[in-house]
Amino acid sequence: MATERRLLAHHDHGGGHPHHHHHHDDDGLPHFSDPAQESLSQALRAGFNVMRVIMVVLLVAYFASGWFQVKPGDQGLIARFGALRDNPATGTPIFEQGWHFALPDPFDHKIEVPGQFYTLMFDTFLFKRVGDAANKPLGSQPLAQIVMEKDKLEPGDDGAMLSGDRNLSHGLWSVEFRIEDAAKYVRNIGSNPPQDIKPLLQRLTENAVVRAVAGRRVEEVLRYGRPGEVIADVVSAEVHARLSVELARLETGVVISKVTAETIEPGRVRSAFQRVNVALGERQRLERDAERERTLILNEAAGPQYADLLRAIEAYGAAQTVGESPERLAELHGEIDAVLLTASGKVAEILQGAESNATAARESVRREYEEFVNYLAAYRKYPETTRVREWVRMRAAVLGSLQNEIFFLPRARTIEILTNRDPERVLEAERERYRRTGQP
Repeated sequence: MATERRLLAHHDHGGGHPHHHHHHDDDGLPHFSDPAQESLSQALRAGFNVMRVIMVVLLVAYFASGWFQVKPGDQGLIARFGALRDNPATGTPIFEQGWHFALPDPFDHKIEVPGQFYTLMFDTFLFKRVGDAANKPLGSQPLAQIVMEKDKLEPGDDGAMLSGDRNLSHGLWSVEFRIEDAAKYVRNIGSNPPQDIKPLLQRLTENAVVRAVAGRRVEEVLRYGRPGEVIADVVSAEVHARLSVELARLETGVVISKVTAETIEPGRVRSAFQRVNVALGERQRLERDAERERTLILNEAAGPQYADLLRAIEAYGAAQTVGESPERLAELHGEIDAVLLTASGKVAEILQGAESNATAARESVRREYEEFVNYLAAYRKYPETTRVREWVRMRAAVLGSLQNEIFFLPRARTIEILTNRDPERVLEAERERYRRTGQP
């Protein structure tokens, strides 16, 4: 049809004939077509249609590529032309878990910051590792297995920490952290954790360690402890606090979760430190045994109230030392008596025994007094009879005592006195003593 129209147009305008406008009916004219030209035209039209579909698909795919997913625990960011976009849902640059839309590259740059914990180890204060130890990862071997005895430490090769008492020690420091605010981290640090924060964190850790160790004894750095002390890693706790303050001040978005240190004394003096540590441990063991024995004895003596009794006695002794008034001393003495009344153990037994003896003594004195009063009244009324009766009673008591032996003089001119005691009387005396005391 296109060819036909071109031919007709050429016929109307060609041949130098004047142009006249005529209205022709196309249906009445013969049609001329070129099959090759028609096929080419159809092929071009089909190709353009396919190209349009492909372009639409590519355009849709291009814009769809802007969708990105933030995994659970991670944080997502969108940077458009170098500036972080705010999340419309939260008003902050942080995109939480889920799918989010952004313009495709290069308009928007999607950044996903992992929420995992990272651990970095620093050997700045560690001795130089040699041999097989130098080829193994940090922390794979205990320091006690690889420390070497050296006459002196080489600056630049051997790292060390100087404590407040001017002693040296080695340490391998480990810092565990996570990224809490991805926006601050990307703005001020980078987008490739933990490599991009390692130099900064190492400098901050070194500075914190130097300051923390400088104010401590070497025993605290090595965690040997002293008698009565709890062996705690106070140096690591101080380094943790200093690191947290500095990272917050720099707005890094990083939170320190744990700081640990494996410390050891220089190999040259390690044996001396170990001997001191062994002696210290033995001393602590003896002190614990003594304290346990003390508690046992005091419990046996006064029961659970022994602590209150000791405090009352010590308060009374202190008052005597400073010369308190008699009224105050009497008050403190009354407090001791009050505690003794509630005490148990041997103190209670002794007090009960003393109370029983006092009661028995009072009863005995009372009986003797009453007996004396009765004898006195009888003597005043019947003096001779009372005297004879008491004499007979005393004679019977003397002659009837097991401590006395009676000798009857025979009717003979010669009297032989044998000084050996009567065996039967001795046996009777022993039996009586056993009956009273319960001991042979």
